Amino acid sequence: MIDTVSTVQLSLKELKAALPEWSTFEEFYAKTLRSAVYRNNWLLEKLGGFLLRRSGKKVRPLLLLYTAEASGQITLLSHVGAVLIELLHNATLVHDDVVDDSDYRRGFFSLRGLWGNRIAVLFGDWLLARGLLLALKYKAPELLHYTSEAVEALAEGELLQLKRMRTESISEAEYFEVIEKKTAALFRAACTMGAWSAEAPPSIIEIAAEMGTAIGIAFQIRDDLLDWGDSHLTGKPTDADRRQKRFTLPLLWAFAQLSKAQRRALLSMPFWEARKQLEEMGAFRYAESVLEQHARRAHDLAASLPRAASIPIGALINLLIFRSQ
Repeated sequence: MIDTVSTVQLSLKELKAALPEWSTFEEFYAKTLRSAVYRNNWLLEKLGGFLLRRSGKKVRPLLLLYTAEASGQITLLSHVGAVLIELLHNATLVHDDVVDDSDYRRGFFSLRGLWGNRIAVLFGDWLLARGLLLALKYKAPELLHYTSEAVEALAEGELLQLKRMRTESISEAEYFEVIEKKTAALFRAACTMGAWSAEAPPSIIEIAAEMGTAIGIAFQIRDDLLDWGDSHLTGKPTDADRRQKRFTLPLLWAFAQLSKAQRRALLSMPFWEARKQLEEMGAFRYAESVLEQHARRAHDLAASLPRAASIPIGALINLLIFRSQ
């Protein structure tokens, strides 16, 4: 079992530099946006330029390429899959802001906030459609299959969240079902496509898929914890989940220990008081322990990939899971 604490720590910039093919991907990505996505349409280019400037870390494409390298070698179809997963991710961001009535994302106006719901929904649909057509252009129906599975899971997860996550009776099992679909599905798709594009055998593709699921679940739990952090340190708005009565793991665990009256009080008290109560109850320690379990599983699965020892994939997993913002 890999010790997640002792694994080397690298920044996102260092992780990209450690992958020689990253610069090739960046060139391929920019060229593909111009020629196959925007297709010289000024409005689409304007909308896309605004959106992609605000969400440009590209961690999912990076994970896909690292998985491909760890499973065999990066190929042209690895780059195609990485573009596809980034387009899908950005389409989900646009749609999420519409569903959540959010005019801002990470301190900036969202696409919805500037251009309204109609344009936001249509542009999100456009990004998804262009991504799917990209898979067909390169005669890669497998990429289309993996992407379609992810889209189905994402939509189902969003519906389940709207139905379940705002009810006090949600169980931990139901919570994990939601986040496995809503958040982990995209990480699973990225890792699956990475291994497939490297021409790995089915057994390795399945290991990569399970690794993606473990990363995605831990990634969401970290998001749950960051929602209770200091916005000056995390760069994200705090208390959004509790204000919207969305039951993330720390709050869900705490509710299981409280009476109905205590639950109502916890939801209505000031943020700092609520955070102090959860901390004293051990809710954050519990969430961290669950996160650690999934992090260890992700590392163990990564170690099973044929060429994992030759690249710092463990450092990338840690960056995704133990991030501070």
